[in-house]
Amino acid sequence: MSVTAMQAKAEEPPHQLGSSALWVKSPRFDLAFVSGGAFFTLGVAALAFGQPVLLPVLFWMWVVMFEGSHFWATFSRTYIDPDFRARNRTVLIGSLIFFVLPAMAILLERSNPAVSYTTLYALFIFVWSLYHNARQHYGFMSIYSGKAKMPAEIKGKLTLALYMCVAFAQIHFLLNFKVTGVFGLASASEVDPTLGFLVGELPKWLSLLAACYLVRAAWLGYREIGTRIVPAVYYVGVCLIFYTVMFYGIAPRDRFVQNLGGAETLMLIAIMNSLFHNIQYHAIVWHYGQRRYRERATGDGQFGLARLIGGNTAAYIGAALLMGATFGAIVWHVGDWPSFAGAWTASYHAWAYVLFFGIIGHHFFLDQFIWRPSRQKDLKTYLDGSGAAALPQTSAS
Repeated sequence: MSVTAMQAKAEEPPHQLGSSALWVKSPRFDLAFVSGGAFFTLGVAALAFGQPVLLPVLFWMWVVMFEGSHFWATFSRTYIDPDFRARNRTVLIGSLIFFVLPAMAILLERSNPAVSYTTLYALFIFVWSLYHNARQHYGFMSIYSGKAKMPAEIKGKLTLALYMCVAFAQIHFLLNFKVTGVFGLASASEVDPTLGFLVGELPKWLSLLAACYLVRAAWLGYREIGTRIVPAVYYVGVCLIFYTVMFYGIAPRDRFVQNLGGAETLMLIAIMNSLFHNIQYHAIVWHYGQRRYRERATGDGQFGLARLIGGNTAAYIGAALLMGATFGAIVWHVGDWPSFAGAWTASYHAWAYVLFFGIIGHHFFLDQFIWRPSRQKDLKTYLDGSGAAALPQTSAS
């Protein structure tokens, strides 16, 4: 046994695998909301394939109950929290530029109709969403590694395994479906067989390699720290299964497309790409709110409205659904999706495009500043004092 392994074993906390000390909140909570969202999302996909008539219903339920509502989770951590607002005023004001950028795309397109700047900006936001999701997965894996007091070498191997498990599948979807659909391009295999292999088949082999690497990293980690590694390995394994099934298995069979030509997006994949993320995000923000606004608040006036809403589950859900309904109204006026009953009746409105992509881009940007323990040391306290190295969307600092 190496010196590192002996030190880790000597420092190993007396926590059983079922102890809450090794999980974000508890085994039951984590299995339901941190990793369980992956299997719930796959269940939604199975239902949509089995009953295609339900897809518009599922789509709008996702928009209101999950996608739109999770933007509220970010606002609840920032704009209505007086402490965060006082310390990050410049960031909160400066981040509003993301409502200006989609407006600029519209103006540029009107001045030069030959280039679809709005489509290009939408593609940029989608690519950012892939990164956004991957960073959130890193954040949760980092929490588990921190709680397990995992040596840096083991954490590094699991981090690499996680990014490979997620990114290769994302790249496969981006190159084979998203880019070709947006620009109406021929598939890589139609252009050249060699290019077809590099774009269409190589990512699959790399994902298989990622799975093998994960198994090896898990075994080496288990030899050093024992069962403490299980929550992190399980989480990375769930990500591997989810992204493999979604982008290699479901995407080629997804024929539910949006209505706008030239910017077509697979509707079912749009749901799947965010739903797992949405559930996780609500889970961590709710957990944070319970610790910050209920357990550690010194008085009713310390956090004001943030404590009233963020520290009360019913109020949090109500505010989230109100934000979700507002976002749903905006999405409807973008005019790119069928009605609840499946009819194509909506029309495009520029203001809705600006608000739609403004909210999403603003969320992506702002989220990078609210989960950084290196700048907000109190975040570690709100994670049960684990001293975890990162939270969702944190930088690898």
